[in-house]
Amino acid sequence: MPWVEKYRPKTIKDMALPTAKVSGQRVNLAEELTKFIKDFFKATEKINEENKQIRSHNRHVPEKQQKDELRLPPDKTAVLLEGQPGIGKTSIVYALANDLNMEVIETNASDTRTRDALEKKLKETTKSRGIMDFITQSKHKLILIDEVDGIYGNNDRGAVPAIIALVQKTQFPIIMCSNEYKQSLSSLYNKIKRFEVHPLSKVEVVKIAKNILKKEGIKELNENDLELIAEKNSGDLRGVINDLQGISQGKEKSDIELLSSLKRDSTEEIFVLIRELFQNVATLREARNLTDKSDVDYNFLYKWVSENLPTFIKQNKNIANAYENLSLADGIFGRIRKSMYWSLLPYFFDLFAGGVVISGKEPKTEGFRRVVFPRFSARGRSLSIAERSLVEKIQGKYDVSQTEVIQDFLPFLRILCESSRKQLKILSDWLELDAKEKKILK
Repeated sequence: MPWVEKYRPKTIKDMALPTAKVSGQRVNLAEELTKFIKDFFKATEKINEENKQIRSHNRHVPEKQQKDELRLPPDKTAVLLEGQPGIGKTSIVYALANDLNMEVIETNASDTRTRDALEKKLKETTKSRGIMDFITQSKHKLILIDEVDGIYGNNDRGAVPAIIALVQKTQFPIIMCSNEYKQSLSSLYNKIKRFEVHPLSKVEVVKIAKNILKKEGIKELNENDLELIAEKNSGDLRGVINDLQGISQGKEKSDIELLSSLKRDSTEEIFVLIRELFQNVATLREARNLTDKSDVDYNFLYKWVSENLPTFIKQNKNIANAYENLSLADGIFGRIRKSMYWSLLPYFFDLFAGGVVISGKEPKTEGFRRVVFPRFSARGRSLSIAERSLVEKIQGKYDVSQTEVIQDFLPFLRILCESSRKQLKILSDWLELDAKEKKILK
C-alpha cells in the first residue's frame, strides 16, 4: 500500500497544518474551512425554506408578479486552496470531511477540462441528493475540484464559466485546489475566497518522516538523510513520503545507496544551472558552454529541463516548440542507447538544452522561479496504450484518479522495481502485467 495513503491523516487533529493566508493575513485554515462548511449548510437550509415559499407564491400569480428564487453568493458556496503540489491540500479536505461526517465527491479539473465534461461530472451532485439519500440517512456531501489551474487554453474557455455556474447553484459546499495562480482564472478568483497555502517547514517535514519510519521499524535513515530528502523535495511532503518508501523498500537489505544522487552540492548546482539556462542563455553556443561546465549527468539534466520547462516558458506556441525539441532529443537518446551511437550525444545536448531554452522569442523570465525536482508525469503528453493500461490496472486495485496514480503511485513503484527484481515480480503478478506494462516500471 502506498505510504501516502497509509499515513494520510484521518482527522484534522492528526495533521501538521500548513500555514495559510487570505489577502496577506495569516489564518487558521482548519477553523476557516470548518466555519465555511457549517455556515454554508445553515444559510442553505434557510434559503431553501424561503425558496419553497417563493415557488408556492409563483404558482398562484401571473408571470409579471413572480419572484426570483434566492441564491447564496459564490463566496459563501466555494473556496480555493492554492499552493504547490504535495503540501497537504487534498489531505486537509478529506480529514475535515471525516471530522464532520461528510462524503467527499472529487473530480480533477485537468482531466475534465471542457464545460460539458465538468457539467456531466458534477451537475447532478451539486444540485440535489441522490435517490438513496431519501431512503437512508446519508452523509452531507463536500465537493472537491482538484487542479483547477489545469484549465487553460482555447479548448478550456467554457470550463471556467461552467465552474462558476456550479458554484452559484450548488446545494453542497465546494472546495477547489490549485497549484499556482493563473491569470486565466481571474474571473473565478474575483468571486470566491482564495487561501494561499504554504509548505510545512523542514523541521515539521522531518518530524513527520521520523514518525513514519518509527512506525515502519526502519532505523537505517538518520536525521541528515531525512533533512536531505526534505530539502530535495522543497516542501512537497507527498514527495518526501514517496522517497522514504522507495528508499526503504527498494532494496532487500534496505541499504540507502539511492541517497548518493541527492548530495547537497550537486542538488544546489543543478538548481543554479536550470535557472541560468532558462533565464540568462540566449544562444545555442551559450547553452553548450553552460552544460559543458556542468558535472551533472546528461540524462538526469534532461529530466530537470523537462520538468521545469513550464515554469519558465509561458506562451503556448513556445511551449509547443520546446516540447517538440524535447521529443526529438528523446528519440536521439533512444537511438544512442539502442545502437550505442555515442557520436550523436552532442545533438541530444543541443536539442534538450539549447533547443528548449531558445525555442521561443518571448522575453526571458526575471526574478525568482521555483525549480522542482523531476517526477514521473504524464502532463504535457498523452499516455501510451501500455501506460494507460497500467494506470487502469492500478485503479482497479485502488479508488484513485489517473493523476493520483501518476503522481503518487508510479514514482515509488518505479524505484522499487528498478532496484529489485523480486519486487517487480511480486507487483507484476499482483497486477497481472504484460511485458510492455512491466517495461514501464523497470
